Amino acid sequence: MTAPGPGAERDGGGRSPDGRVARRAARSALRPTRAVPAFLTALVLLVAGVVTAIEVISALLGRPLRLVPYDTVAGWARSTPWNDTRAMAVAGALALLGLLLLLIALVPGRGRMVALRTGDPDLVIAMPRRALAGRLSRVAREAPGVRRARARIRGSQVDVRARTDLRDTATVSERVRQAVDGELERLAPLQRPRVHVRVRGPA
Repeated sequence: MTAPGPGAERDGGGRSPDGRVARRAARSALRPTRAVPAFLTALVLLVAGVVTAIEVISALLGRPLRLVPYDTVAGWARSTPWNDTRAMAVAGALALLGLLLLLIALVPGRGRMVALRTGDPDLVIAMPRRALAGRLSRVAREAPGVRRARARIRGSQVDVRARTDLRDTATVSERVRQAVDGELERLAPLQRPRVHVRVRGPA
């Protein structure tokens, strides 16, 4: 995917109906897949299904394998009241596990791509977070008075660390901020990150 040029169409900060549609479309398209939790859940369900199938088939053939101690578990369930501490602990653990799986499925994670505004709700343009950080780093290094600089994206904030040989670090800091803000304005991410700049002068 490529970033829009300076003439890219804007949608007014995503406040119009089309802007809200574009924001929802981008979030849906760029949402992390949650591959690891999905894989682990699928693996557990697969193992449970295979064990259940083996138990059922072996029982139908008259030679139950009893991989799972059903008699012990059933006896404990029959002799343990619902208000028993152990039963409540097991039920609570299962409820917490189910709630955790729901939160993993519903709460969006941190994606590797940054959605950029195009003004077209049917078009999603994005660039990798690392590529955006590298681009902002180059822009910061090009600011007057900067010897070296590096930008990092942390959640909804861009942290810029720069070094200068000048004593007036406040002026250099403002130049770096203006350069980074200008590049963000040109790229127009759907969720505009805050810019935090720290400039160190000569030792």
